[in-house]
Amino acid sequence: MGDHGILTSLMRPFYRKGSETTFQVPDALGPRSRLLCIDTGDLSELLFHAPLLNALRRRHPELEIDFLLPEEHAPLVVPSGLARQCTLYHERQLSPWRPAFASLLKKLGQGGYDMAVVASFESHPRLELAALASGAGLRLGPSHGKNYPAINCELRPGDEPDSEGYLGDRLLRLAPFLCLDPHPLDFRWPLPLDRVRHIAQQIHFHKPNPDQMLIGVDPGPGKTGFAFALDNLEFLARQLGTQLVCRILPLGVPDDEARLKAFSDRLGRVPVGLPCDDLLERVLLLSQCNLFISGNTDFFHMAVALGVPAVGLFSPHDGPRWRPRGRSNARVLTLTKGEKVDIATLMEAVSEVTRGRTSNPSQPVGGDGVGLPGSS
Repeated sequence: MGDHGILTSLMRPFYRKGSETTFQVPDALGPRSRLLCIDTGDLSELLFHAPLLNALRRRHPELEIDFLLPEEHAPLVVPSGLARQCTLYHERQLSPWRPAFASLLKKLGQGGYDMAVVASFESHPRLELAALASGAGLRLGPSHGKNYPAINCELRPGDEPDSEGYLGDRLLRLAPFLCLDPHPLDFRWPLPLDRVRHIAQQIHFHKPNPDQMLIGVDPGPGKTGFAFALDNLEFLARQLGTQLVCRILPLGVPDDEARLKAFSDRLGRVPVGLPCDDLLERVLLLSQCNLFISGNTDFFHMAVALGVPAVGLFSPHDGPRWRPRGRSNARVLTLTKGEKVDIATLMEAVSEVTRGRTSNPSQPVGGDGVGLPGSS
């Protein structure tokens, strides 16, 4: 018996309500409905569901959205303005043999939810069954052979291998079924405006020259496991310093702290004062970058969504589902393992996404670069 079958058999009392509840589209949600968003721990996939959540909140201003999420994403979700209530979970809590799992299911079942969204495109059996336990009639989630009855609304893949395109656009296909216009959907993750203004002031203090570009570089591994050698990234950063009036800021998710520090140490001249203690502070720094360069990382997709000019250095294994389409602020270059970036090609891509900012005459400013605050 598969994972879904075992869990369903053990926890059947918690799933009865969800199994018996019905829904209809496009009227699944009303003015006072409640929605549960389940974050599976993948930052990019949570981000790719932001347009749906933003649009539902605009259409139904009184819609109450609760989140079930891992602790590391709480600093980003709690101040977003989307969440009425957040419930944190740990991976060990999702074991069906632990009383904590039953307690979690019982709590979700008392939420009175009309809709549950499993914010993922990959199978997560236990979190999908948490959506079923919530009692929501409409349960949106990943398409796979064993998702029903936990998931009863899915976006099925097309017949052609590349038919789905960029994951960040996939939920646009769902918009008509929820009475949403897909064209004005907001892809940005909501950031608290007071914190945005504060970080902008901090950036201005460290970079008072407005002609000097702040270039974020994420040295972390990409979504398919590919990571550039730090030697190559150091070469790239120093070449950018000869081409542009710029400062280089190593920037990525907290999970990649070791590589961020190693990359910062290679660049030298680490300033102090820029806050980057948690995920929100790092996303705020990203929002102020004039350019962002990285592999197929969570922060690359965050930069694309925020409208930050971004150049992706992808491997051949990073397929169409990870490549943004139709965005003037994003360009992807494909490189094989061990291949150095051709600077002329890179600068052409930078010029495209920054709308010609590289055409300004420049000289390197002040040393080799900028590293993460607090590194040594």
